[in-house]
Amino acid sequence: MKYLFFTAAMIAILPATVALLCERAWIRWAVPLLILPLLVFNGTAINFFSEELYRGTARGMEISIIYITAFTILLTFLILRAPVKFIPDWGSRLYVLYFLCCLPSLRNADNLLFSFFELWKMVMIYLVFLAVYHYLEYSGGDFDILLYAISAVVVVNFSIVFIQHIRGIYQAYGVFPHQNSLAIYMLLAGLLLFARYFNGSNGLKNRFFFIAFCMASVALVRTYSRGALVCYPLGGILTLLCSVRYNFTFRKIYIFIIICLIGLIGLFIFLPRVIERFERAPESSGETRKNLAIAAVNMMRDKPLWGVGINNWGIKINPPYNYSRHRESKHYRDDYKDGIVETIYLLVGAECGIPCLVLLLLWFLFYWISALRLLYPLRRTQVFYIPAGALGGLTGIFLQSALEWVLKQQINFMLLVIVFACISFLNRHYREFISDGPPAAAPSPEKT
Repeated sequence: MKYLFFTAAMIAILPATVALLCERAWIRWAVPLLILPLLVFNGTAINFFSEELYRGTARGMEISIIYITAFTILLTFLILRAPVKFIPDWGSRLYVLYFLCCLPSLRNADNLLFSFFELWKMVMIYLVFLAVYHYLEYSGGDFDILLYAISAVVVVNFSIVFIQHIRGIYQAYGVFPHQNSLAIYMLLAGLLLFARYFNGSNGLKNRFFFIAFCMASVALVRTYSRGALVCYPLGGILTLLCSVRYNFTFRKIYIFIIICLIGLIGLFIFLPRVIERFERAPESSGETRKNLAIAAVNMMRDKPLWGVGINNWGIKINPPYNYSRHRESKHYRDDYKDGIVETIYLLVGAECGIPCLVLLLLWFLFYWISALRLLYPLRRTQVFYIPAGALGGLTGIFLQSALEWVLKQQINFMLLVIVFACISFLNRHYREFISDGPPAAAPSPEKT
């Protein structure tokens, strides 16, 4: 059935492109398909050459309905002769350099097919970035359609987390493959929704974003992810301080008091389980993290320039390689069941080398600094919430990524590049929001 679905989706690209060209208002409604299929990601994606038992960051040549939608949107803009830039800013240049720097690691890879899985994923993720960026260019900055789609993902996950809570599942994971994946998604999404509500005006739309923010917060707490429980408040405080510092209103004082009261009630409900999560965490978990981190450092020392091979961690952590020789127990397995080092930074450094790690950090830093830089000029505009929410959210997930590698999973990676695309658009057009409001959107079908 998946292959039939994939074939139908591929055949539908040209008819869908023609439909978008004939009825350009539909382009806006195609954009949610870059986000909503995350709710049924496995059901709307197919892996070619799949290796499901492999312990790596990519297990197949994955083609999702999201990637097909991104390609369709970009194809539509190309046919419309809209100005499509494949490397639109310095952030995308850093990503391309990061991708190219991963390629030399192939010389040390034991399995080139596994490496291709990860490289393919990186290319597909970049398609999503380009599709979102050029839609914003085309629409003149229609961020709301993105936020509504993200809110829908939050609401559905909250509902599933509630059901999992009733069923007695200790660490809820929603529709995500792991509770840490859900936590890191809710962290970034929740702070964007909080910033949208906190910096917006009164109204039904804004109340919806507040409810979605509360749902994201509850879902995050129910994961009992220790990293997220620490990083979420830090990111939230940063977003709050930026919002008050650059865009102060008395309304925000009332909202702050209400959020504090709701937070205290939530803390009273969840505090016993949160304390239990920290106090009763198995010592073996910390020891495993330490051993895997040492193994990553051993790989970086052995192959400092190009690493041991992108997406080859699951091979190199096992015999006949000795990167884990420091472990007390030598119970290796032949089917690559050893875990992945619990930090994206050591993982990239081990698989692709120190230069690649530096480029990853520069890529992250570019968008973090861009969000910080946009706060002041956009402080009195309707899009101020984008840099305010992004700054807190990115701070939280970058800190959490020092403890977990799940940012490399497709679902989390896609939300990250969507936020990056929003920041890239504002980097280019922030002056237009200050002077004359949002930049002009593309002409409507009636005018063309």
